[in-house]
Amino acid sequence: MRRIGNVIVEESADRESFIEIIRKLNLKPPVIIKPNWGFSVCFTEATILDWLLSAIDGNALIVESYGWARTEDALKNEGWGSIEPEDLRDSDRWFLKYSGIGEILKKHGVEFLNITEENWGGRTATSELIKDEVARKHPPIERQDFYEFVPERLYEMRGSDLLSLAKVRVLEAPMYVSLAVKNFFGMIPGPTRRIYHGEKHNKLNQSIVDVYKIYDSLFNIRGVVEAVLTASLRDPETLKWDTIKNPGFLSGSNDLLELDAFVTTLLGMDPHSVGYLRAAAEALGGWSEESVAHSLESGIEIFARNSAYSRDEHPALHKLLLKKRARNHLVNPNRNVGEPI
Repeated sequence: MRRIGNVIVEESADRESFIEIIRKLNLKPPVIIKPNWGFSVCFTEATILDWLLSAIDGNALIVESYGWARTEDALKNEGWGSIEPEDLRDSDRWFLKYSGIGEILKKHGVEFLNITEENWGGRTATSELIKDEVARKHPPIERQDFYEFVPERLYEMRGSDLLSLAKVRVLEAPMYVSLAVKNFFGMIPGPTRRIYHGEKHNKLNQSIVDVYKIYDSLFNIRGVVEAVLTASLRDPETLKWDTIKNPGFLSGSNDLLELDAFVTTLLGMDPHSVGYLRAAAEALGGWSEESVAHSLESGIEIFARNSAYSRDEHPALHKLLLKKRARNHLVNPNRNVGEPI
């Protein structure tokens, strides 16, 4: 385990090291946890949630909105499922059982608050209250409707710690990666968020920045980006998903922009090329370029355990590693970079 800048990294994470990193983030209960449950093929697993809740003694509230890809149909590669309310409720009941997450929530006595249901039920804070909170910390957001989306339950918990518990997900252009900052896109009630993507994703950057500003104004945001049990990569040519098992990678920070820039660099990409990270940096103050530079020198490999996979087994991973090697071929890895902790 090492600390590089404001980021704590473990390349071979297990339960013990996961709990240790969570405790180093100094989360103060009750903790609001935003997992990544957008897609039933690769998501924040029950095991990861169990470790996290054990680290904070179960004093938490889980928040997520409906997603039309968190379905049995998506798992079977039979489409994305329905966005009708009852179908979404049925899909979530299936997901909580299939994933084992329902049992983990019961084990720790933790509630799951569905952002979409709170909006459908009209249980949201007034836009004036949210607008005032944002104005104390940030310039006004562009998407004025976002002021209407915050559940009353969350507004009443303002000032709490909010943990973005994100998966390593590699996407095609122009998004490239989905990490801790983009995880907040799932706080938009949905279930479809196409209008917030815009044509060819031309509205996505601003949408992510706006929803992040809202929750950054209400809570103390912390982040984890993990690929302990799985990570997902989308082939940029075929657009097929490639799930990578057991990479073992874990990272955490109290600075989400630095965390995402750090992990993006480990994946062989320039964080400045990721539109929503660049937009977030301009709006929120950027990240440590020194920390990002050290990530290149650190020798840390997210997919070190998986590098022997063949091109046929995992084509998306093969292409990512080839691109990463081409970008980093002049870097001399030094595994002593960072402070052991």
